[in-house]
Amino acid sequence: MLDDFRLRVFETLCSTLSFTQTAKLLGVSQPAISQNISELERDLGVSLFDRNGGKVTLNENGEKFRGYSHQILHWAQLVQGRFGRFLFRRWK
Repeated sequence: MLDDFRLRVFETLCSTLSFTQTAKLLGVSQPAISQNISELERDLGVSLFDRNGGKVTLNENGEKFRGYSHQILHWAQLVQGRFGRFLFRRWK
């Protein structure tokens, strides 16, 4: 299942191309970033990044998925903005 945090990790890593920098920006450990990306790749059944000697590049699958990720995060923000206050108040 795709969740908001995992998609934010993916999007941030696409921008920084650095596991360390992504961890700093999101306020989590570098191993947490690696784990989230590995789980995302496992769930999707494809690799999204090429890793070579400490360098990270977005591969063809990653480029394709990034378009979907943008859309998912966009719609999630709209839903949260419109219905979030009702959903969270209901579950309290």
